[in-house]
Amino acid sequence: MKNLQICLLVLLAALFAGCETEGKFRDTSYYNPQVTFNPTWLQGDYRITYNGSESPYVSKSEKTFKLEIFRKDDATDTPVLAENECPSDKAITLFRPVGSELAVYTGNEDKYTTFIPTIIFSGNKDDYTATFNNGEIEEGETNYIAKDNLTGTFRIVRKADNTILYEEEITLEADGTLQFMQLSDTEFLEIPESDEPDPESRQYTKIRFFYTADAFPEHDKLRLVVYLMDLDAAQFTEAIATIELEAGKISEYIQIDNDAFGQGSVNGVYDLIDENGNMIVDNTQHFNTSIQIGTSDNKFMTFRFVDPSHQGGDNVGCSRILYTPWE
Repeated sequence: MKNLQICLLVLLAALFAGCETEGKFRDTSYYNPQVTFNPTWLQGDYRITYNGSESPYVSKSEKTFKLEIFRKDDATDTPVLAENECPSDKAITLFRPVGSELAVYTGNEDKYTTFIPTIIFSGNKDDYTATFNNGEIEEGETNYIAKDNLTGTFRIVRKADNTILYEEEITLEADGTLQFMQLSDTEFLEIPESDEPDPESRQYTKIRFFYTADAFPEHDKLRLVVYLMDLDAAQFTEAIATIELEAGKISEYIQIDNDAFGQGSVNGVYDLIDENGNMIVDNTQHFNTSIQIGTSDNKFMTFRFVDPSHQGGDNVGCSRILYTPWE
């Protein structure tokens, strides 16, 4: 009996030793390539093979391996991406550059850059598609794009009827942003990237203006003269700024002192003058026109001039369409 127990112990020891040896062999003789998707939700659409196998192990005797990516919903078993020489010992990121289904990044490539498109829609953003050179872009997300593909056609398309609502030839900035705002069903305005510094303190707000050509037909340029008034419309400043406006372009910022009348809050009035010196809005006569600045809760504000009647005067509106609050 004792001899049998000794034999069993020897056998168990041999088995454990064999398992340990097998574990060491697996750990030291194979790579487990780290392949990830960016963004991660892409992973649900694809399956991966390593040297033709779905097993994620590659022999260390092979410095590179063949990586193939297949769509899960494709019955043809044709890869959407095949890389014959992926490094076995480096992390690999699969991403979707604009205009392509997938691409590989291992940390050494300098072929791609990124940009973030922001489109402010007046309705449901899911009703629209934005494309660049016919490649769909993800609004509000980091998009990858080849550096040799930065110039091309930007479009905004309504999905319901594939109508192109906006189309323009543009050049993207590497690691930059692309910002547009919807003004109407078929009208969009590009908002240029700004490096405008914050106001000096919460006592101040920076504001800017724009108008579109349809608001004031035949007026490609207008002069805007801005004044401040207190909340009771009893006190007014002299002109604090004169701005040359150009149709379809956003003006530079001007800084407003919200404590100009000791109330911590102000509004504005304005003169709007055409190229010939004619007053479209005269603040001394048209009392229903104003710039609603309000309190100092916002550090940046953007206003749009509109005039559906094309009659000027009290028919002109100045609407706040963008703002950035203090944090």
